[in-house]
Amino acid sequence: MSCVELNVAMGEVAKEMSATAITRGKVAKTNIPGWLWGARRVATTVTARQSAKIEQLRQQQAAIAAVRRSKC
Repeated sequence: MSCVELNVAMGEVAKEMSATAITRGKVAKTNIPGWLWGARRVATTVTARQSAKIEQLRQQQAAIAAVRRSKC
């Protein structure tokens, strides 16, 4: 990949990471009524999945940054 392509890839990963973090925050702050059975468990599961996705994107971003440092 060229330096320009690496920069674009880094921007795309950062954009996706930001969108995922916003979604995770919205889910985490949702006011779930107590009478809605299982809803809190679903919210916790979604939040955990989003956190895992963010961690994967951080690793991807670190890999792109390492290649970019060595090439550019």
